[in-house]
Amino acid sequence: NWIYLSYYGIQENPRCIVHENNLLISRSGNAGTCCVATKKYDGYGAVDILLISLSSFCSSFFISYCINSPFFQHKISQNNRGVALSHIGTNTVAKILLPLPPLAEQKRIVGQIENLLKCADEIDQESTTLEKSLVLAKQKVLDLAIRGKLVPQNPEDEPASELLKRIKAEKEALVRAGKIKRDRHESYIFRGDDNCYYEQLNGKAVNITEEIPFDLPGIWEWCRTKNIIELLSGRDLTPQDYNDTGGGYPYITGASNFEGSKLTINRWTDTPEVISILNDVLLTCKGTIGEIAINTVGEIHIARQIMALRPSTVINKEYLAIILQGMIAHIKSEANGLIPGISRDVILDLLAPIPPYNEQRRIVQAITQYNSILELISK
Repeated sequence: NWIYLSYYGIQENPRCIVHENNLLISRSGNAGTCCVATKKYDGYGAVDILLISLSSFCSSFFISYCINSPFFQHKISQNNRGVALSHIGTNTVAKILLPLPPLAEQKRIVGQIENLLKCADEIDQESTTLEKSLVLAKQKVLDLAIRGKLVPQNPEDEPASELLKRIKAEKEALVRAGKIKRDRHESYIFRGDDNCYYEQLNGKAVNITEEIPFDLPGIWEWCRTKNIIELLSGRDLTPQDYNDTGGGYPYITGASNFEGSKLTINRWTDTPEVISILNDVLLTCKGTIGEIAINTVGEIHIARQIMALRPSTVINKEYLAIILQGMIAHIKSEANGLIPGISRDVILDLLAPIPPYNEQRRIVQAITQYNSILELISK
């Protein structure tokens, strides 16, 4: 938003006119920041800027680099005035002591600085490119993992269909013992003679081929996540029910640092309502969606922004986390509300690719190795 001076205003303020190669130094705000006026701005008026005309024995760019260097910026800041808005005067700049080599050397120094800055810019760009490439590489590893293409198949492994039978038998035993209620909408996914996928649900077989995102190896199986986990939704506590001095159960919220298995604990409670236990897979489900961690702490209370997925005994907890990571884009796409959130059904109805148990472990080991290599590359 340019402000224009009239011809008469310029005539009355000739010392405020910018000329090519002048140094322009900001007087307020970022006080002391210096730049060189290019030909484009020759004849412009300057407001709240210190103008410096240099001797012909001085390189404008050399002096500008000197003034912008950390050493001289510190010297300038020591003489700043003002509290809310820093401000420097002409005397502050006029008294700066500068090292002055011969003009030819000034020019050589400027050329070297510009070459180094160009290299630094290229390194920054390459670092950004590398960072993006590493993210894509990790995503690709996850994608290969849940497709059954990351580690070799072992035909001697117990098929995943047997795992699902054992899970069903475990649930049936818990129902008979009165520990859980029977799932009225339990599903079973199978491949028909026509090579289509069907889901047996509520006594009916429904063709779900279009829902199946990709084919799996022969000893893998598709199932709904609800068949392999118990899902706990968190609940917020009132400030009277928790403390930050330690003692009681750790209280995990969406603000906790979800970084692998490292959880930030800064609140505790003596009155937990929803308790996650060791080896639960924790998923943030409101506000920030899709952060994943494994509970390595023990019994903890989880807040409303978190779900705890408790895997069946034949589902590796790390592999369950891999399933979620591999489907995180879909999970996030299901969020809605002013403060984005996902419902329980989004997680319970996920189509989960299930390999044999031994292969789950091999996949986890392979991903750990790949991620270690990628972390080393990023350093």
